[in-house]
Amino acid sequence: MNPPRVPSIAAGVDRLTRWRRFVLGWLLAAAAANAPAESSQYAGLELEQALERLEAQGLAIIYSSDLVKHGMRIAAEPAGRDPRTLLAEIVGPFGIAVTAGPGGTLLLVRAEATRRPAPSSTPALGNPTRDLDEIIVSASRYRLSVGPLASTAELTAADIALLPELGDDPLRAVARLPGVAHQDFTSKSNIRGGVDDETLVSFDGLRLYNAFHLKDFQSLFSSIDPGLVGGLTVYTAGFPVTYGDRMGSVIEITPVEPGEELQGQLAASFFNLSGLVGGSFDSAAGHWLASARRGNLDLVLDVSDSNLGEPKYSDLYAHVDYQLAHGLLVEGNVLTFKDDLRVSDRDEEEVATAEYRDEYLWLRLGHDRSAAAGGRVQLHTPDSATIVPGVPTSPGVGSGTLKDRSSFTIDSLQADAWRSLGPATVLEAGAEWRRASGRYDYQDEARFEVLFLTPGAPTDTIRARAVSLRPEGEQYAAYLNARLEPWPGVTGEAGLRWDRETLSDDGSDSLSPRLGVLWQASAHTRLRVGWGRHFQAQAIDELPVSDGESEFSPSQRAEHWIASVEQRLTVDLDLRVEAYRKNYQRLRPRFENLLNPLVVLPELKPDRIRIEPDSAIAEGVEFSINYGSGGPRTAWLSYSLSHVEDRVASDWINRGWDQTHFISAGAAHRGPRWEVSLAVAWHSGWPTTAVELETLEPFPLVAAGPRNDERLGTYARFDARLARRFSFDSRQQLTVFLEISNLTNRSNDCCVEYQIESEDGPAFLDVATVKSLSLVPSLGFVWEF
Repeated sequence: MNPPRVPSIAAGVDRLTRWRRFVLGWLLAAAAANAPAESSQYAGLELEQALERLEAQGLAIIYSSDLVKHGMRIAAEPAGRDPRTLLAEIVGPFGIAVTAGPGGTLLLVRAEATRRPAPSSTPALGNPTRDLDEIIVSASRYRLSVGPLASTAELTAADIALLPELGDDPLRAVARLPGVAHQDFTSKSNIRGGVDDETLVSFDGLRLYNAFHLKDFQSLFSSIDPGLVGGLTVYTAGFPVTYGDRMGSVIEITPVEPGEELQGQLAASFFNLSGLVGGSFDSAAGHWLASARRGNLDLVLDVSDSNLGEPKYSDLYAHVDYQLAHGLLVEGNVLTFKDDLRVSDRDEEEVATAEYRDEYLWLRLGHDRSAAAGGRVQLHTPDSATIVPGVPTSPGVGSGTLKDRSSFTIDSLQADAWRSLGPATVLEAGAEWRRASGRYDYQDEARFEVLFLTPGAPTDTIRARAVSLRPEGEQYAAYLNARLEPWPGVTGEAGLRWDRETLSDDGSDSLSPRLGVLWQASAHTRLRVGWGRHFQAQAIDELPVSDGESEFSPSQRAEHWIASVEQRLTVDLDLRVEAYRKNYQRLRPRFENLLNPLVVLPELKPDRIRIEPDSAIAEGVEFSINYGSGGPRTAWLSYSLSHVEDRVASDWINRGWDQTHFISAGAAHRGPRWEVSLAVAWHSGWPTTAVELETLEPFPLVAAGPRNDERLGTYARFDARLARRFSFDSRQQLTVFLEISNLTNRSNDCCVEYQIESEDGPAFLDVATVKSLSLVPSLGFVWEF
């Protein structure tokens, strides 16, 4: 049986034609009406803004976000008059040179071996920067920004601050991307149909095994202080072989880099209180940075007299580096997260307490990335511990107790190297070794007052589990990647990755070939295609013992196909169209709640089901339009038409986060003192399952229709942010902001809750829709010094 195609793609595009033409015409008119008068003043501009101004004059410039970073500011007015001369003068003081690129473009590259092109820049901690490496071949790499679309750029700290996101959370910004499904109650996302654990979250090149606070309670917020984020890059599919062991997507977080002078910031809002400070020592040969944050959610709930509990969480980060001889840089880093929680539902029928502790220690010795050859070696040790006791009692549903104690340690050694074989070829190679050990001590007791007649659901009214495991195993990986330019305007990338894991009974070896081609058809048109195979092993901390699993599964596999076109329509308007398809094989079982995932302890609910797909398919088409070229006004609009299904036995079943239609839009104004931004999200209703009471005797049984065959109501949310900046001198600035999520207080459907009611007559099954978050305001400030 052939897998189903995305339904009605052509029809959906036809329906959108007229309103897309209207929006395009509106944006063109806005560009003409609001375009600022051309000025020869470059002194004081950020380097990114100056480059965008030169692009508006006809230059086609390609550069890496590792090279041109937020905060680089032009000190002196250039003397040149023609755009090409101006470009060379502007970038020269930052240690950047201009070379000829493919298809008449201009490449910006490092002019000399220097670690810091400018004191206020953010660090280049991704792939090494070289002439050919400036060209991003991979499709599906997005810039999360209200500025101009550019697949070689990333979300900067200024972009994150400008977007109105709940809880000042940088990872929630990912939900603005096309093809991303996201619930209000979590910071996790399902990217292009994938399960949320398919996403690799990397901080400073280090994989974060847990990137969220309240990780067993919806993962409400990410564990990274927004003040620490210097840049954020997202691969929604088709990432290169330098990233492995996840088969869906990559979120790469680049931390801020300390400058030569003492500098920092203090921030506070309804959700967070944080501080950051950094500087240098030994004549700027060494640098240091420290950051601390405390969540304020417990204080907000206390002031509002809420009965949802007392969630306390905090995180710390410290960094030190020192420049050695011959371009070598040694770095030491510590990142810790801590949660101390007491949470309950609205009726205080379910109560749980939890303690989490995650620690990451890593050392790195690296060679300067502007050299023709170099490498780095990284040693890191993540360590985590979890204690979760809980007592749920839900009348008409069930009751029980749960105790969960677990801890994990992972030692890892990673090495990467690169070499330029001339102006048209770059080779990269790397290897990694991990040794993981863990401890699971879990026990629960559950008594159900209703059972569901659906595959994978509990079949007994009473259940007790006790699991005690001490797993340990190793993982090995190696990769080789070649990037070359066979013809002018055509850049190719070919890579091969090998992974091996020993946690599963038989272990597994995986080979992942990946290919990508970029054709610079003209100065304003780029076409990308990509194909790749991706594997994902079950990590030491991912064994679902609370759902009865005691053995690790072999690696899962996904095959990605991507094609995209990027077109600069006008000086201020960019269009991107991308199609993708992901084929999944060898999927391991997963566990979900059929109706209501928003419970304190979902493992102890009778609608908890085991899903064992034989395969899955995700496919879609995405359209993105971005307006703005460094001016004060920017806007974006994207539309996604997509579908994701599991094949279970002979049936194709929607995944619970399938959203056929998704629209994301926004606009922003950045003035010298005021900032305002608006964002809109709309998507098809979430899939759900129809249920009805089958019988009460001898025990309440609920019959379920085809899983995820029904739909809840459509979702729409309007968010806003208003900020005012006060400058006291050249170094001190205070920003006061107000953010409102769901400004119109719209009632959006989230999921379905249920219980057997019998107070006023015969017993019946009461089913009600649970709503997503209502209007949520946040007032705060950021003081930079």
